[in-house]
Amino acid sequence: MGNAIASLNLNRPQCKRQTSGGVSLCNIEPVKSQLLTEMVALEQHMEALSSDAGALDFSMIQTYKEMIRSRQQFFNELNH
Repeated sequence: MGNAIASLNLNRPQCKRQTSGGVSLCNIEPVKSQLLTEMVALEQHMEALSSDAGALDFSMIQTYKEMIRSRQQFFNELNH
């Protein structure tokens, strides 16, 4: 039974030098910097969209929130 459990692919990194998405962890600083830049830009776009009281587009605001959240999750994964 131990061999059967060990052979399961549970979307784990192949080695400790990769994220679960397969991104190499050798030089993550440029990736982290890019993620932060993208999160700031997305938050600015979302705030600009939210401040337009005349035509609130809730689906676009939700889309921005999801895009920011996904980048935050990836950033947090890189820190572990």
